[in-house]
Amino acid sequence: ERTEPRCAFARQCGGCQLQAMTYEAQLDFKAKKVWNHLIRIGGLTDLAKPEIIGMDDPWRYRNKAQYPIGREKDGKPTAGFFARRTHSLIPVPELDCLLGCAENKDYLAAVLKFMEDFGVEPYDEANHKGLVRHVLLRKGFASGEHMVCLVINGKKLPHEKEFIGRMREAGADSISLSFNMEKTNVILGTEIKNLYGPGYITDKIGNIEYRISPLSFYQVNPVQTERLYGTALEFA
Repeated sequence: ERTEPRCAFARQCGGCQLQAMTYEAQLDFKAKKVWNHLIRIGGLTDLAKPEIIGMDDPWRYRNKAQYPIGREKDGKPTAGFFARRTHSLIPVPELDCLLGCAENKDYLAAVLKFMEDFGVEPYDEANHKGLVRHVLLRKGFASGEHMVCLVINGKKLPHEKEFIGRMREAGADSISLSFNMEKTNVILGTEIKNLYGPGYITDKIGNIEYRISPLSFYQVNPVQTERLYGTALEFA
């Protein structure tokens, strides 16, 4: 049941815990966890082990990604994910996480190039200095629309017009800023400034269309969400 993780940083990164297991073993592991909880906590002693409806392709499924921004050893801005149970930044290899959509790397590269070209500082948690904290990326899988939201430690982004131009050039349909000046682990601030587009992207689950803003809750796996809701409807 052991397999070689596809991502070279799977062990260090806090995003994936099960990449060293085959996908079939992952599903079985998750089913056993639910089963054990229902027996131990729910007292359902004669319950057969449930089966999980897995994905046909368990990669590139996330329609949302939130990348913390930091510095490389050479001082250049970089993006990645925090190591498990820490705030130590693990840079994403080639800016490409295999769970997110492939276009994410292009937007990340454009954000980092903008920061480097115009001297925009990444945020430093230790001293609460610097500007860019996170990049929030969302994609409507049905619509193909993309959102870029920059989370900043302030109320103003230098060279805002140039930022908008570069994100539009990369293909963004919605561009915004989120203001978060708090010393907090919460990623997004409560105030959003729309820079370009309608302030949202759209996506569909079945034949229902949703408008998704930077602050919207929306299931991150649209393929399995549709299966989940469809299975619930079958049961009903």
